[in-house]
Amino acid sequence: MSGQFDTPSNVPAKVLASLRPGFLTVYFGYGQGLADGGIPYEVPIDDIPFDLRLPNSEFTAIIDPANRGIIGIERNTCDNGY
Repeated sequence: MSGQFDTPSNVPAKVLASLRPGFLTVYFGYGQGLADGGIPYEVPIDDIPFDLRLPNSEFTAIIDPANRGIIGIERNTCDNGY
């Protein structure tokens, strides 16, 4: 056992920018614990839906720990009716 979970994890994420062609810099774990600002990762741009690629877009990424890839995206919804 490698000490990692075998089930997918839901992780809050925030887009920083597209700093390299074909990739987005995304902060994973944004707003959680000691990694309050998140941990930056380069993610293939095709893994993120078009409407969430703008800087400061926030969403929940579903991460598969076995291959360290994004297997899904959950959009954050606004609860205040705006």
